[in-house]
Amino acid sequence: MLQNVIELRDDIKDRFSWKADGTRFMMLIDGANEVYMADRDNAVFHVPHLHFPYRKDLSRTLKDTLVDGEMILDKVDGIDVPRYLIYDIIYFMISDLRYHLFYGKFRYLIYDIIYFMGQEVGKTDFRTRLVCIEKELIGPRHAKMKTGEIDKAKEPFSVRLKPFWDVSVCRKFSVRLKPFWDVSVCRKVLDGSFASQVSHEVDGLVFQPVPDPYCPGRCMEVLKWKPPELNSIDFKLKIAKENKPGMLPETKGYLYVLGQDNPLAEMKYTKDLKEMDGKIIECSFDGQHWKFMRQRTDKSFPNSIKTAQGVWGSIQSPVTKDILFQVVEVERFVPPQKQPSDLMPPPAKLPRR
Repeated sequence: MLQNVIELRDDIKDRFSWKADGTRFMMLIDGANEVYMADRDNAVFHVPHLHFPYRKDLSRTLKDTLVDGEMILDKVDGIDVPRYLIYDIIYFMISDLRYHLFYGKFRYLIYDIIYFMGQEVGKTDFRTRLVCIEKELIGPRHAKMKTGEIDKAKEPFSVRLKPFWDVSVCRKFSVRLKPFWDVSVCRKVLDGSFASQVSHEVDGLVFQPVPDPYCPGRCMEVLKWKPPELNSIDFKLKIAKENKPGMLPETKGYLYVLGQDNPLAEMKYTKDLKEMDGKIIECSFDGQHWKFMRQRTDKSFPNSIKTAQGVWGSIQSPVTKDILFQVVEVERFVPPQKQPSDLMPPPAKLPRR
């Protein structure tokens, strides 16, 4: 339960952003026309016509730079617009088969950076990494767009920083970047007009600890919240006939999670599920039965047992918006204000000569 986790981590400062219904990709920038992306299944492909100039010399191109982000599909005036939101950076400066997926226009939201020009900035705190993304990746691109040296119309998708805010403001914002805000604004994002100002689906919040370095893969310190009605698990579906003594054979859909030989759950077989046999599917629970939501074509593996158990716990003991607001507005960690006695005394006056 998110409330218990935050209470146990009351010495950690968090920032948050919205949880977009997108697909995670790593991006490697390694010189002119040398931009590559990797998906969850480690399938790597080239992305042509995407430019990342070097801030200190705009005639040069970034290299040895690795970022983390998510691809989203915005709707603008009824047209699908693909975008990539960068949310972390790992390295800074150290195949075309899926290229057709991005002409539409997608948006890539960068939310972290691991390496920048060979420097392992992923070991710095999250606030520093966000500044690096904005200053070193997004800023130089905007500078060359203003001079006409980068033509956005020729790029396969747009690139943005995913903003994060202070947790205390969780309810309203007009956003183009994907920021991470202070947790104090949660209420403004969830109860305000923010969702209507974002042109893609918002299905929850992500809480990112500020002091922590970049964590590859699934990070246990990053907290995710969804409205109870949107909680779901990605299963591998196996359709089979069940034969019980004295009963007619019954076809069922068995739901498996990663690394488990036995199904974690089962669902009623319908004709709509026939084509889903052996596929990864997203399912929700209506209180009595698992319901098919969609096929996860972006994944080759189901959720782990730990992830599935965590989601099931959220379904059984849901964290509502009211509980979330209580935690971030009342029970969250608030740094103590420095008292005058805590401050260094002013320097002693020198005697006049």
